[in-house]
Amino acid sequence: MEEDGGERSSFAVGLIGNRAKEVTPIHHSSFYSSLPSVGVAAFDLRSASLHLSQYIETSRSYQNTKTLLHFYDPMVIIVPPTKLSADHMVGVSELVTLPRGCFDDTKGAVLVKSLAAKEPSVLGLGTFYKQYYLCLAAAAATIKWIEAEKGVIVINRSLMVTFNGSFDHMNIDATRYLDNVWLVGHVFKEILVWH
Repeated sequence: MEEDGGERSSFAVGLIGNRAKEVTPIHHSSFYSSLPSVGVAAFDLRSASLHLSQYIETSRSYQNTKTLLHFYDPMVIIVPPTKLSADHMVGVSELVTLPRGCFDDTKGAVLVKSLAAKEPSVLGLGTFYKQYYLCLAAAAATIKWIEAEKGVIVINRSLMVTFNGSFDHMNIDATRYLDNVWLVGHVFKEILVWH
């Protein structure tokens, strides 16, 4: 995307959501909410770097995903086919749909392992490939698109790879505000009772 006379983004972002939902307790132990998991692979063509993220989307408005997309300001977003239209991707220069088969986590794991300049274990991906299957699937599709559409061939041990999990922060979305207020109040009340 270009701002008035500004530089065009150099990011291609692969994005995939889990068709199965994560089950997370809300309110009390008998009420559960299904939250989607999201895998993101952001490839920076200028710096030959790949930024991987996988997280449970904690809001009904997909605020975490919107924030990442705003941060990367991608020139293209690569997604598998869905029933949803691209109308909600306001400001995106291009939305590319690749067959779901291109989002192959096994191939993504092999690619990341062979292309990463550092050992994947240093990235925190070592033995946890199965845990990060969505971002690895997004990586496979993104690298495939970059090679096919941009003519960029990434050679072994040349790609800077980072894994950006959501380990030490919490997002509160306005659509979940009341649920969160109840949860925090309930936990605080329990702490006071035990002390």
